Amino acid sequence: MYYYPYYDPYFQQRMNRQPQSPLVDTSIFSHSVSSLQKITLEANALLKKIAEPKFSQTLMTAAQAGNHIQVDNLIKSIGISTSVTAKYNPDGLLLIMPAQSQGEGCCTLTMFLRWGEFR
Repeated sequence: MYYYPYYDPYFQQRMNRQPQSPLVDTSIFSHSVSSLQKITLEANALLKKIAEPKFSQTLMTAAQAGNHIQVDNLIKSIGISTSVTAKYNPDGLLLIMPAQSQGEGCCTLTMFLRWGEFR
């Protein structure tokens, strides 16, 4: 017995059709880019201050002693408008800088600055 496959043209047409993507709207993306550009300027100011030997010595000493309040106060003393969340461990400092875009978080800049050996 020999089998002859039946090809339904309507079925083949549906199988070969590409899915429809939504129309591209770059307004939210463009706003995220501009918000992140502002954060990177402030991150640059933050990094310049952290690069100062006296400031970094004070910051690392407070972090290694577990003094969360002093670490937060040191970072706030830099004077940037973006809120910075600092987390640290014996290996380094994690800085998280979220941007607020139209009432929502559109983007986040995360930096990890290493000061010890990874374990």
